[in-house]
Amino acid sequence: MLNRQDKEELVIRLHKEGKTIRQIATAAHLSFTDIGSIIRKIDGRDNNDGVEANKDIKNKTRETKALFLFSIGKTSLQVAIELDLPASEVHDMLEEYWALNELHELAFVYNEIKAYLPSFLKLFHCLKQRHMLSERQISDILEYAGYELPHLSDRVQCLNNNIVQLESQKRDLMDKIILWNAQLSSIGKAIDIKNQQLKRMGK
Repeated sequence: MLNRQDKEELVIRLHKEGKTIRQIATAAHLSFTDIGSIIRKIDGRDNNDGVEANKDIKNKTRETKALFLFSIGKTSLQVAIELDLPASEVHDMLEEYWALNELHELAFVYNEIKAYLPSFLKLFHCLKQRHMLSERQISDILEYAGYELPHLSDRVQCLNNNIVQLESQKRDLMDKIILWNAQLSSIGKAIDIKNQQLKRMGK
């Protein structure tokens, strides 16, 4: 078992080797927050030396350059182009940047929903347009989606089935009406013929 000092030394060594926050967390068994605190100290971001360190950014590793670019507002695409990095590495470095800025929850949420991000953004913009982003409103929506919506979906399916059955019954009744009309027409013609015969017999 490593003590606190051993873990800090391990974090520092792995960070200098260019390991990501996630890789360091797995090896040192520390949270993103704890790792971020250690790295900020050794990088000088907890004191005024950070400004001076940025002046020497050209001599830093690609990981450090990426963190610096993120810190000045560069997008993932801009970082990938400027440092000639593949998208997977840029994503790892962005997560590390979030963790170092104590935004580890953002990294966690991103990993959870990144496959569904377009749908989540569409939902967010839809709710924003309708001014439905209060905690109470979102709670109501989640409750509705979790409990009412499945029942409503079942009811809609049931109603659709009923519509199909009614349409089938309607077609059957229309066929019967057509048949009855044909039968009535035949009976009417037979009556007319019989009346004509009776008139001739009466003469």
